Amino acid sequence: MVQRLALVLLVLVSLTGCKDGAGKISTRDKVEMVRIPMISGYTEVGDPIYQDFYMDVTEVTVGQFKKFLKSSGYKPDEPIDWEELYKYSPTDEHPMIYVSWFDAQAYCEWAGKRLPTEKEWEFAARGGLKDKEYPWGDEESIAREYANFEGVLGRDQWDETTAPVGSFRPNGYGLHDMAGNVWEFCEDWYSEDKEYRVLRGGSWGNYVITLRVASRYDYFNPSGTDLNAGFRCVSGSK
Repeated sequence: MVQRLALVLLVLVSLTGCKDGAGKISTRDKVEMVRIPMISGYTEVGDPIYQDFYMDVTEVTVGQFKKFLKSSGYKPDEPIDWEELYKYSPTDEHPMIYVSWFDAQAYCEWAGKRLPTEKEWEFAARGGLKDKEYPWGDEESIAREYANFEGVLGRDQWDETTAPVGSFRPNGYGLHDMAGNVWEFCEDWYSEDKEYRVLRGGSWGNYVITLRVASRYDYFNPSGTDLNAGFRCVSGSK
């Protein structure tokens, strides 16, 4: 009886992909995700109401996107120039770039996930900190420990390319590269005219001031692609 119960529990864990109370492995693309405890409001007696969601621990990689293309048959509107892409993201462990908002959306749908809202992205990027400039706090002097970005007196190990995802220290929620490496697509429109989509986080080609949690990419056409732009996925209600 005990052995049978243990087997049932093992099967349930493998189906849900849960690792522990704070994380899970998504089933389609096998990506580690963490629970983000976002507060959506408060009860009449002041207790927080949580609207939890899960977010990919790292940006979607070149290898993961290639797996998506091979298994789904999806074809971007503009063929990916792989020779150009590999100049800046040279291995399967580097973040996927040169994708449009529509390409990112298609990947998320294939993986059974979605792009984060701008509100979700910013809450997750802060890692539990309040009123701080960056995902790690306010100190620019330690920025290189958390982000791949332009400059800092030759200490930039990846001054000509993106960095492999997860190469820097995570924020308080265990998320890597919420600042720097690549700008990340969000679900939202940039403004009410619904012409441009929002990207957040800054990139390897930006200086540290652009890595502020509140920074937004101006005027990015959702059909466009860029060597500085990528994405990560979330799952759960919004």
